Amino acid sequence: MARELTLADGQLAATAGTILAGSSLPGNGSKLCAGFQNTAGTTETVVITMQRAGGTARRVVRAVLATNEQLVVNGLAMQPDDTLLGATTNATAVDYVITG
Repeated sequence: MARELTLADGQLAATAGTILAGSSLPGNGSKLCAGFQNTAGTTETVVITMQRAGGTARRVVRAVLATNEQLVVNGLAMQPDDTLLGATTNATAVDYVITG
Protein backbone atom coordinates (compact mmCIF):
# COMPACT_ATOMS: atom_id res chain seq x y z
CA MET A 1 0.00 0.00 0.00
CA ALA A 2 1.41 3.38 -1.02
CA ARG A 3 1.92 5.92 1.72
CA GLU A 4 0.21 9.29 1.29
CA LEU A 5 2.34 12.41 1.27
CA THR A 6 1.38 15.73 2.78
CA LEU A 7 1.17 18.10 -0.19
CA ALA A 8 0.12 21.26 1.64
CA ASP A 9 -1.02 22.48 5.05
CA GLY A 10 -1.79 25.76 6.74
CA GLN A 11 -4.72 27.95 7.73
CA LEU A 12 -7.46 29.22 5.44
CA ALA A 13 -7.64 32.96 4.82
CA ALA A 14 -10.76 35.13 4.94
CA THR A 15 -10.56 35.57 1.16
CA ALA A 16 -9.97 32.84 -1.41
CA GLY A 17 -6.30 31.95 -1.64
CA THR A 18 -4.30 29.16 -3.22
CA ILE A 19 -4.00 26.13 -0.96
CA LEU A 20 -2.58 23.76 -3.60
CA ALA A 21 -1.19 24.31 -7.09
CA GLY A 22 -1.44 21.36 -9.46
CA SER A 23 2.25 21.70 -10.24
CA SER A 24 2.89 20.53 -6.63
CA LEU A 25 1.34 17.14 -7.31
CA PRO A 26 3.56 14.05 -7.42
CA GLY A 27 1.04 12.38 -9.73
CA ASN A 28 -2.55 12.61 -10.95
CA GLY A 29 -4.69 10.99 -8.28
CA SER A 30 -7.33 11.67 -5.66
CA LYS A 31 -6.56 14.25 -3.03
CA LEU A 32 -7.92 14.75 0.48
CA CYS A 33 -8.60 18.17 1.97
CA ALA A 34 -9.48 18.29 5.66
CA GLY A 35 -10.40 21.42 7.58
CA PHE A 36 -10.62 21.71 11.35
CA GLN A 37 -12.51 24.58 12.95
CA ASN A 38 -10.37 25.57 15.95
CA THR A 39 -12.08 28.68 17.38
CA ALA A 40 -14.34 28.00 20.35
CA GLY A 41 -17.88 29.35 20.27
CA THR A 42 -18.03 30.28 16.60
CA THR A 43 -19.09 28.74 13.32
CA GLU A 44 -17.02 29.05 10.17
CA THR A 45 -18.23 28.88 6.58
CA VAL A 46 -15.62 27.11 4.47
CA VAL A 47 -15.60 27.40 0.68
CA ILE A 48 -13.28 25.28 -1.47
CA THR A 49 -12.99 26.12 -5.17
CA MET A 50 -11.01 24.71 -8.07
CA GLN A 51 -9.56 26.66 -10.96
CA ARG A 52 -8.96 24.55 -14.05
CA ALA A 53 -6.11 25.59 -16.33
CA GLY A 54 -6.17 29.20 -15.16
CA GLY A 55 -9.88 29.58 -15.98
CA THR A 56 -12.76 30.64 -13.75
CA ALA A 57 -12.69 29.24 -10.21
CA ARG A 58 -15.68 26.93 -9.59
CA ARG A 59 -17.05 26.05 -6.15
CA VAL A 60 -16.36 22.44 -5.19
CA VAL A 61 -17.84 22.48 -1.69
CA ARG A 62 -19.30 24.85 0.91
CA ALA A 63 -19.75 23.81 4.53
CA VAL A 64 -20.50 25.44 7.88
CA LEU A 65 -18.31 24.04 10.67
CA ALA A 66 -18.95 24.31 14.40
CA THR A 67 -16.08 24.13 16.90
CA ASN A 68 -13.99 20.95 16.46
CA GLU A 69 -15.88 19.83 13.34
CA GLN A 70 -14.02 18.86 10.21
CA LEU A 71 -14.62 18.79 6.49
CA VAL A 72 -13.15 16.01 4.39
CA VAL A 73 -13.24 16.14 0.60
CA ASN A 74 -12.05 13.08 -1.32
CA GLY A 75 -11.49 12.61 -5.02
CA LEU A 76 -10.10 15.99 -6.05
CA ALA A 77 -8.33 14.88 -9.21
CA MET A 78 -6.12 17.74 -10.36
CA GLN A 79 -4.03 18.32 -13.44
CA PRO A 80 -0.65 20.13 -13.37
CA ASP A 81 -2.20 23.47 -14.40
CA ASP A 82 -5.11 23.39 -11.89
CA THR A 83 -5.29 25.31 -8.61
CA LEU A 84 -7.25 24.55 -5.44
CA LEU A 85 -8.37 27.60 -3.44
CA GLY A 86 -9.93 27.92 -0.01
CA ALA A 87 -11.52 30.57 2.21
CA THR A 88 -13.31 30.78 5.54
CA THR A 89 -15.28 33.35 7.51
CA ASN A 90 -12.40 34.36 9.81
CA ALA A 91 -8.73 34.05 8.91
CA THR A 92 -6.71 31.53 10.98
CA ALA A 93 -9.81 29.78 12.34
CA VAL A 94 -9.65 26.72 10.07
CA ASP A 95 -6.54 24.58 9.62
CA TYR A 96 -6.15 22.37 6.55
CA VAL A 97 -4.03 19.43 5.41
CA ILE A 98 -3.99 18.09 1.86
CA THR A 99 -2.55 14.64 1.21
CA GLY A 100 -2.09 12.59 -1.90
